[in-house]
Amino acid sequence: MSALRLINETSISTPVNKIEITDVFTTDYDIYCVEVVGTTCSSQRENNSMDMRLINSSGSEVSSSIYSNEARFFRGFSDASFDLGSATRDDFIIIYHDTSAQDGVGNMKMWLWSPTDTSSYTFHNAEASGRMSYQTTTKRPYFIKGIGVLKETSMITGYSFTNRDSFNIATGTFRTYGLRRD
Repeated sequence: MSALRLINETSISTPVNKIEITDVFTTDYDIYCVEVVGTTCSSQRENNSMDMRLINSSGSEVSSSIYSNEARFFRGFSDASFDLGSATRDDFIIIYHDTSAQDGVGNMKMWLWSPTDTSSYTFHNAEASGRMSYQTTTKRPYFIKGIGVLKETSMITGYSFTNRDSFNIATGTFRTYGLRRD
């Protein structure tokens, strides 16, 4: 029998440019779920977003171009969709959001495999959705479905989200779950 267990829940109460969730990945679990709910930003801007990066066992953010990811970005207001990602990115996934005054919001659910296994790469499968501004300040729905890998076999113990262009993340809840076989 398996059970999904809440390891950490962190909510933003004061706007910050970066949030770091450290020491949540341990050898107690092989599979993790990261859930991001209700993020908004402090300042309005077209295509506002935040980038996710992993944190290694030394407490350092992995920011070099050793992430490989590919995602399909769907705009909910047209038939348009396009690919995001490449083989040499400096982030694991992007989540779009806007200010609460614009009714903007970002959400994500990501599954991670083997972040603490130094003999294996760290893989992810993720979905993100929300509302953002695009071409105007009018809210637009979006949906992203993607996969990725960290192309090094280091021990990963946490993750971070940084809002782009020095803007702040105003609200949001970040939950980390471990999947355990009993």
